[in-house]
Amino acid sequence: MESSQPQTRTVTMSLVTPSITFDHLWIIGMIAAIWIFISILPLPPNDLWWHMEAGRMMIEEGQLLTTNRWAYTIPYETPYIYQSWLSEIILYLTWRIGDVPLLMFLRTFVITASYALVAWHTWRRVGPSKAIALAVLLAVLMGWNNWTLRPQTLALLPGSIFAVILSEYVLNRVSSRWLIALPIVMVLWVNLHGSFVLGIALLGLAWLGMAITLLRTDQISDETARQRFVKLTYALIGIIMAATLHPLGVGIFSYVQDMLTNTSLQTRFVEWQPPQNDVDILSTGFWFFVVLLLLAVLMAITGKRPADSDVLWYMGLAWLGIGGKRYAVWFGLLLMPLVAEQLAVIFTKRKVIKCSPIFTWSVFALFGITAVAVLPWFSPGYYFQSDRLFTTTGPHRWLLSSTTPVAAADWLKDNPIEGRFWTDLSYSSYTIWELSEKQVFADLRVELFPEAIWDDYFDIARGNQQSLAILDTWEISHLLLRQKNQNALWNTLEQSAEWCEQYRDRDAVIMARCSHHVENHAKK
Repeated sequence: MESSQPQTRTVTMSLVTPSITFDHLWIIGMIAAIWIFISILPLPPNDLWWHMEAGRMMIEEGQLLTTNRWAYTIPYETPYIYQSWLSEIILYLTWRIGDVPLLMFLRTFVITASYALVAWHTWRRVGPSKAIALAVLLAVLMGWNNWTLRPQTLALLPGSIFAVILSEYVLNRVSSRWLIALPIVMVLWVNLHGSFVLGIALLGLAWLGMAITLLRTDQISDETARQRFVKLTYALIGIIMAATLHPLGVGIFSYVQDMLTNTSLQTRFVEWQPPQNDVDILSTGFWFFVVLLLLAVLMAITGKRPADSDVLWYMGLAWLGIGGKRYAVWFGLLLMPLVAEQLAVIFTKRKVIKCSPIFTWSVFALFGITAVAVLPWFSPGYYFQSDRLFTTTGPHRWLLSSTTPVAAADWLKDNPIEGRFWTDLSYSSYTIWELSEKQVFADLRVELFPEAIWDDYFDIARGNQQSLAILDTWEISHLLLRQKNQNALWNTLEQSAEWCEQYRDRDAVIMARCSHHVENHAKK
């Protein structure tokens, strides 16, 4: 009996004391940093509020939306595909349950969970190494400016789950039963966002990589290897079929093709254009090119031969990333294991050092307290008093970005102005939500509008005499301007005797025709 007591204490201690090394802490620290950074970042309006309005209308009407609804420059019943219908409903229900703080939390959770999941897979693949923390950091530097809240953000988590399961299977770490999960994840992904085609491409490239490996290494005679390849073939067929489980059916593929070839998207909007090769450490494009070249060099010189599927993923994701800035986040996230694997070769091999229990729990406590302190219900933006980053008023002013015209929209609610309305694109998303009765000139459903409408929109935004003529042609009576973007237009309107300033705050200005002048107008 006496000899059993120390044994019991030993077992108990092993249960409550995690076997944590300093390599673990580097990775956990990076994931904690992601949580903290996202929690502090203000929530931008761009692709959030109009998607939420679509979700609200679908819930209220009990059916999917299929038409324009919000813009007066094209017919009300003009067909439009709300491909991300499930994301729109999720975003709206999240807001209805917990308002803006819960939306903020959703963004933080989805992004952090996505990076944490891929980092966990990277650890399983590479083993203990600081290279994993460095790979996470590089992925963050390539993707942080895409950390808004929109359908693509929600798609990061199923995309990460899909890639991890697929990679684990290709590496022969899990059985073929796990492949059953891929079509299930695909059904969710295709209804969240158009990036689902990336999953099909990843599996297709993995299939090709496995075929190359079988032929290159003479494993074609290995029955087990052949069976794994055949099962991956079935999985590829399964996810293609699963992708058609969308309201559009097989038409979902035509929709994606139309988006990728839409002239307005490709030529007028920055995130669809190639990244700039500028030497700017805050630019995600800079870090994309750094990692793109770094990986090519490491794969060539380190002697650590990457798997055939890894090389194909690198080539495919690099091609996407070079074509458009919006894809850099996927490049960084999904190639994190390959980056860590190649970097690990150049790190000096050393003995794994375990942390003491007291130190481990102290670090965990610090991370935990900080993670709670930056929860959106505590308005973490207030800690830093960075007024210029946040909106000027409202109960959630320390959560919403300065590009959210909360005060101006409230003023328009209290002081309605008749007639047609024009506003900055970044403002249009919020006005569609908050001023649902006020139709806009154009909004972020870019592919909905013909080129002629975009020509007029950008001609108005230039702020010259032609702008005034187009405003007259469209019989626009009032404008909500973003001072930073439309300073020239604001000055042009102020110099015209036909236009009067109705409202101004730190970021926004409302101009209206003097014949529509609102009494008791406000300037803040």
